[in-house]
Amino acid sequence: MAILCVVVVLAFCLYDFVILPQFDSWGATREEAIMTLPGDVLAPSKPMWRMTVATTIDAPPEKVFPYFVQMGQDKAGFYSADWLERAFGFGIRNTYTIVPKWQNTKAGDFCTFHKAGMGMRIYSVTPNRNLIMVTNGLEPNHPLPPGKWEMLLTPLFPREKGDYVAWDWDFNLFPLPGGKTRVVVRAFASTRGNPLSKFIFKHAFALPSDIMDIEMLKRVKMLAEGTYPVH
Repeated sequence: MAILCVVVVLAFCLYDFVILPQFDSWGATREEAIMTLPGDVLAPSKPMWRMTVATTIDAPPEKVFPYFVQMGQDKAGFYSADWLERAFGFGIRNTYTIVPKWQNTKAGDFCTFHKAGMGMRIYSVTPNRNLIMVTNGLEPNHPLPPGKWEMLLTPLFPREKGDYVAWDWDFNLFPLPGGKTRVVVRAFASTRGNPLSKFIFKHAFALPSDIMDIEMLKRVKMLAEGTYPVH
């Protein structure tokens, strides 16, 4: 039993201090990982978990941004493994073409993640430059479309008065010479609650979020560059 406990502790340390940080910063330079981005000001306190992933796309921002604008369970999906998302009941089917009617996303809109209506509010949209989504347990009274609800505001565990979860998803496009684009995507979670719920929250959402964002960037890169095998 003692040996098993040691193995479990070592495996957890390997995951938490080696594997997870690699996924949390996939493709990003050290400078990008620590740089200030527009959505950073939305954190009510020091983030409990922070991800910065990035890629360079051989296409200008105006060819890349439309894919991010039309994200959503009831729109183009999230360009990730939608078969897995459907297996978990999200009801997502990706669309790999630009759909004009989905290009009018603006601040105050809602991005649906799950067919049951869970999602995040669109905080701001700067065409061809930046898109930020947010959910903030300290600001729960924003008007939402019928049947929609903000992710993570429904408690998974009992919370004391004053506990909260805040989460943002920040897409940034930087034009590069030669008509290329550097895409830097950041997400962070800020929370106050009992240690167990915080621990479970981080380790339930961090790695799946990393994997989903990495796959998204890979596919958006191929789509914008015209190399994705769309059938």
